[in-house]
Amino acid sequence: MVRYLMSFAVPANQQSLAERIIDDYFDDLSRHGPGGMRSQCYATAEDDCHFVHIKSFKKESVANQHFRSPGFKNYVSKLAVLCGHTPGFSRLQQQQTFESIY
Repeated sequence: MVRYLMSFAVPANQQSLAERIIDDYFDDLSRHGPGGMRSQCYATAEDDCHFVHIKSFKKESVANQHFRSPGFKNYVSKLAVLCGHTPGFSRLQQQQTFESIY
């Protein structure tokens, strides 16, 4: 499993537009997304315009293919307009893990 992380912030007056861009991207994923991928986007609870997007792929080849896809490139380019820079995903390397029985 390979994981990628992207965090970005948008101006306060652009939060609703960022949320629409994210929603559109996830709608596109549900229709045309690759198999073997999980994608999650979180916003801070304080509505301070900070977002974190986490992607998990079963295989690196699926990640590479997805990051070159038109839908993904469109998503990042729309976010870049809001952020003032192009946000990018960083590949994560697991250091430690802990799970507890709930």
